[in-house]
Amino acid sequence: MRRSEMKTLCAAFLGLALMGTGCGDSHDDDHGGGNEEEVITTVTLTFTPAAGGTAVVARFNDADGEGGNPPIIDPVMLKAGTYALAVTFENRLETPAEDITAEVSDEGDEHQIFLLGTAVNGPASTQPTAPLAHSYADMDADGLPIGLANTITATPGMGSLKLVLRHLPPVNNAAVKVAMLAETVRAGGLAAIGGSSDVDVDFAVTVTP
Repeated sequence: MRRSEMKTLCAAFLGLALMGTGCGDSHDDDHGGGNEEEVITTVTLTFTPAAGGTAVVARFNDADGEGGNPPIIDPVMLKAGTYALAVTFENRLETPAEDITAEVSDEGDEHQIFLLGTAVNGPASTQPTAPLAHSYADMDADGLPIGLANTITATPGMGSLKLVLRHLPPVNNAAVKVAMLAETVRAGGLAAIGGSSDVDVDFAVTVTP
């Protein structure tokens, strides 16, 4: 995956930020090589009920990229229950749209998604009364979570879900993505781990009975 500069896009009512991907070949990260840039414009959350039924889709979409119109952010509106949560990333400035999800998966040993915020109780966030209980449902080649696939148990309540895609390339040939990163974030925040955030987006969450 190519390195890119980070870009921040703000939505005033939620203070959301989406950044161009910083994904890069680990050789270049270790040796300072430059790479062609790419951008993430769209983050999609798909909640599929475990008991069957229609999936719920919420999306962050910045259709015209940095410096244009404000992004559109869907609220997450769920009924209480258990869901499989799939996270996908796209660059819709390209025609056809570029699927960044596959690149994140292919370089899973250098990426991890963290779910944070007042709406989330899980590996990276301690909110015992939060409406969303999160657990990872995928792993990379080293057995560490990626976060493209997740399990969510929803109970009635409201809050904010922050989704962060962290790029964690090796430094001086030493792995930066290691075990228990989510727990480290839970204890000390994102500043407690290495790497940089490719995506940082907040969604408003409402769960009804």
